[in-house]
Amino acid sequence: MESLITPHKLDTTMDKVSITNGYWYYFNDEKVRITAHGSGFSGLETIYINDEVVAEKRNLGMKSSHEFCYAGNDYEVTFQVSNLLTAAVVCTLYKNGEYVATETKAYLKMSSKAALKRVFMFFLAGILFGGISAWLTFQFMG
Repeated sequence: MESLITPHKLDTTMDKVSITNGYWYYFNDEKVRITAHGSGFSGLETIYINDEVVAEKRNLGMKSSHEFCYAGNDYEVTFQVSNLLTAAVVCTLYKNGEYVATETKAYLKMSSKAALKRVFMFFLAGILFGGISAWLTFQFMG
């Protein structure tokens, strides 16, 4: 079924997750191309069918759902943050109440343990540089 739809021009450029690019998910249902976008900056979520906006709302929570009807079928697209440390978001498509597909993308491509270690190292660096800055300020400002 997926071979019936030609690749979209954004498929290669929007494959990587970033703050400016956001999260892009692509689903094919027969001859219907469903694209879901979640902004990594503003929290705006937009659902497209064949490049036309069918649902849009801003969400700053951990989970959201978009329901819409197209060609006599009821669709639902859900977004759920699955890992805060790596900023992994799971996007799932349902058609007429039945599961169709799931796609997961993450901002950081590392394990939770590696991400936690990175956060801890930044925390220690912040304490160290903050302490040095405070000490220098008191030395020169009295």
